[in-house]
Amino acid sequence: MSPDKNKKYLVALDAGGTMTDTFLVDEDGNFSLGKFLTNYGNESISYMGSVGDAAHQLGLTSGDIHSNTDTSIYTGTIMLNILITGDGKKAGLLVTRGQADTPFLERALTWLGRPPAEKWKLQLHEHTRPMIERKNIVEVTERISGGNYFPPGSHHEAGHVIIPMHEEDVRKGVERLIDNGVEVIGICFLCSYANPQHEKRAAEIARDVIKKRSAKINVILSSDICPMIKESARMKTVLVECFACEGARSRLKDVEDSAKTDGYKFDLQTLLAFGGVANIRYPRLYESIVSGPTGGMLGGKVMADLKGIKNLLCADLGGTSFEAGVIVGGQQSLNREPNFAGHRLNMTMLATDSIGNGTGTAIHVDPDAKRVILGPECAGSRVGICFNYPEITLSDINVALGYLSPDNFLGGKVKLDREKAIHELTERLAKPLGMDVFEACAGVLDLMHSGLQDHVNDTLLSRGMDPHEFTMIVYGGSGPLHLWGIEKGLKLGGMFTVPWAAAFSAFGIAAAEYYHRYEKSLTCSILPSLSAETKLEICKPMNDAWRVLEQQAYRELEQEGFSRDKVSFRYGIAARYVGQLFSSWEAPVVRGNVDTLEDVEMICNSFEKTYTRIYPTASRFPEAGYLITSVYLEAVVPKIQPKLVAHPINGEKPVAAAKKGEREAYWDGHWRKCDVWNMELMEPGNRIFGPALIEHPMTTLPVPPGRYVEMDEHKAIWFKRENE
Repeated sequence: MSPDKNKKYLVALDAGGTMTDTFLVDEDGNFSLGKFLTNYGNESISYMGSVGDAAHQLGLTSGDIHSNTDTSIYTGTIMLNILITGDGKKAGLLVTRGQADTPFLERALTWLGRPPAEKWKLQLHEHTRPMIERKNIVEVTERISGGNYFPPGSHHEAGHVIIPMHEEDVRKGVERLIDNGVEVIGICFLCSYANPQHEKRAAEIARDVIKKRSAKINVILSSDICPMIKESARMKTVLVECFACEGARSRLKDVEDSAKTDGYKFDLQTLLAFGGVANIRYPRLYESIVSGPTGGMLGGKVMADLKGIKNLLCADLGGTSFEAGVIVGGQQSLNREPNFAGHRLNMTMLATDSIGNGTGTAIHVDPDAKRVILGPECAGSRVGICFNYPEITLSDINVALGYLSPDNFLGGKVKLDREKAIHELTERLAKPLGMDVFEACAGVLDLMHSGLQDHVNDTLLSRGMDPHEFTMIVYGGSGPLHLWGIEKGLKLGGMFTVPWAAAFSAFGIAAAEYYHRYEKSLTCSILPSLSAETKLEICKPMNDAWRVLEQQAYRELEQEGFSRDKVSFRYGIAARYVGQLFSSWEAPVVRGNVDTLEDVEMICNSFEKTYTRIYPTASRFPEAGYLITSVYLEAVVPKIQPKLVAHPINGEKPVAAAKKGEREAYWDGHWRKCDVWNMELMEPGNRIFGPALIEHPMTTLPVPPGRYVEMDEHKAIWFKRENE
């Protein structure tokens, strides 16, 4: 990408536990990368540093970029950090009488977030930190019917008012909450997803009391932000929005202010967990609670579509964690009840499985048992002993064994101390184990790689999937660095990485569509025995729900500056067979109207298509009928996206300028001389045989003896075994 101050740009950033990565895209789809150590105390510093680094690659400044940027998308861990540390807003909550203890009921889920070895050891479990004090929960007399699974007329319909709301309960309760000094008030009444009238009236009363008391307190309704069944998860979701999102939004505003001071003219955007984009004033900001893994999955979908890969396993290895997710049959897997900091929420996100096994993981040795323990501490942006962390880490081992050059970290901007790393690894690792330091280091890497391999196998085998049918893409700042170690213990259909692997999640963020997702719970039982007229009557609530969601989408996108003619809709359902418990599966549908019997059949066939993509055809049970548990809507508007073009295939041998020199690295108990190559000068068609080290300013790809890599026309780098 050549310097051009007049081009339009899109800026996408992923603020991870170690690095803040920038993926900078121009209006033609060309891109540049930037990287900066994440600053937890002030993320605007690492935001500006990373954008500035990407701009520098083009001979421009961050101001040149911001002045011509239509969209800047920033994702980070602000909200998750608030949940973990408990440093959130003081929240108040209005609930249906009898539900005051719901925020503290853990549903036997104290194992959430625990390491695998501790999940079954109850004595190691701890109670989840509450997001609210018991004194700040107000009970209100009211009751709405949630409906039932039986045909119309057999019981109260969904939304029927069983007990009118006692308005005095609300007034007195809000007065008490103001006296208690709450900073935000949530309202979560039973079955408000079916009829929000009680919540809306309670909000009117609450805002009137707040105004009379001259207080500045935001009021958040569950029917506005999460009109979904499962009362405990919905209440937790409201509390997250109250407790964590209000503070996170103000910190994101600091990032936005720094960008605007540098010339940016628009609202800062963020990535939502299901893959959409919204600005930081979005009323359901809890949907952005974790975005980095989502960006990686979106990037994986781009590559899968580009390369015609049906089944793709996405593996993201950074300094802090290892994430794995799957794309099956061209569709991304969804998690409808994700867990964060011990809380299970009612939201939809792209499904990933995570373990804390990044390259910044600290190494501990039990000298009596001669046992090595990895983690749980992590150096994050402090890397290891070789930089400025007090403990030895896996990064120190990579430097000591020659895989990672101490002079090439962040393209040479950060110098690592190899001699110090070797000395401390000798004293803290090798001597307690009674081993040679390099032999001990290689053993620890084997331990790490074994954990990564087990995680990949668990991700596939736990879902009944055959690893041979999957291709794996490895990315993240440390993904290429450990690709060789992951590969040797797996039997997959193929494995590759890309030159922009270190900023791959930011690439996925840039590739994300600008869309909002809306979902509403309902109950529609389509039984085979019902008449055509009854089936149509049962499906009417679906039409009503879609129309409500359409109007909500129009309102919110208009507030973000998009006219109605720019908005297009995609529709879908969540359903299961009647009699199945708990889980529903999402299925896209052709249109958001059920007006004829053919439309009913279209809905049922859409579910069948999704179900048989996940499970064997023999497991179908259409005779039971279909239970529609919710409908969803995706409202999409256009935005700039990166383009990956096909390049001409050149010869197998890289150009002479691509070779940087030689360096020794430790392979299979021996030091081997390795050719060192510049990844940025590799061309499509090039092959590099091991032992070799392929360096990029943001990562390194080691190639061991007996392996080689080959770059294809889209610059994907395929990792292969010789003589296969």
